[in-house]
Amino acid sequence: MMISTTDNEARRTSPLAFWRYGHDYLRVARTLSRQHRIPCADAQVAYHAAAQGIEFSLKAFLRARGATVEELRDDVGRSLSKALARSEAQGLARIPAPWRAAVAEIAFCHQDAQFVYLATPVGAFPELDPLIGAGIFILDSIAPDVARHFVMNLGGQATPTVDTFVARLRADLTATFEIALIAEDGAGGLTHPMPDASPSSGRLYA
Repeated sequence: MMISTTDNEARRTSPLAFWRYGHDYLRVARTLSRQHRIPCADAQVAYHAAAQGIEFSLKAFLRARGATVEELRDDVGRSLSKALARSEAQGLARIPAPWRAAVAEIAFCHQDAQFVYLATPVGAFPELDPLIGAGIFILDSIAPDVARHFVMNLGGQATPTVDTFVARLRADLTATFEIALIAEDGAGGLTHPMPDASPSSGRLYA
């Protein structure tokens, strides 16, 4: 059966699609920062990927709350500050302070026309955990909104319930970022805030 261009566009720009884009960009950023030790002065691709992941994650929430693609393009653009402010005004949980500060710092670099070089100390290497942590926090927080939107607007007979959908999305995050660090613990370290879930649940492509 042929799928219409309109249906393809609806899925490609849905909150779930934006959620996946955000997730994948964060995975790329994490891989680059952990497997390729390149000084910030030589390359900042990992920062760019992380910023892109946060942008899509925030826009996934705004899409789930009713924003159109045109509104996001014209009113928000690539601005992380605008996307975050609008998201929090519509109920997004506030990002924990250390990771919020990292988003504010990278927001200056993530501009509509280009990614502007992030000034760092001489010899410094990328420190992506705060940005990746912020992205995971957002994706985890918005999973119910994203799942609900898909089930109500794009789901079919084989689509799981909202609760099952949310569990699978969070399992996907947990499987990908099992050693990611995104919330402070009492000893000044970092812990993972997401609920336990079976890695075997895998990614959901409903």
